[in-house]
Amino acid sequence: MWELILNEYNLTSETLQLAQMRAELVNIGEKERILRERSADREAYRYLLDAHRLTARASLPGEQGLNISPQDGGKDGQLAA
Repeated sequence: MWELILNEYNLTSETLQLAQMRAELVNIGEKERILRERSADREAYRYLLDAHRLTARASLPGEQGLNISPQDGGKDGQLAA
């Protein structure tokens, strides 16, 4: 009889622990999602800031924008390092 009671207690205890672990995993997953979104937002902000800097530099009077000419390919069509 005691074994049945103890077994029920252990099952309840294990079930409670599993529920707590699942809740922790959900919480961790939510935190990871938020961090990924923030990282993506920062990356987009950097991209827009760089684009703004390039266009502002190109629009300054007397300033040349980026003057990047295509490099000639070397032997076998590879670019020089």
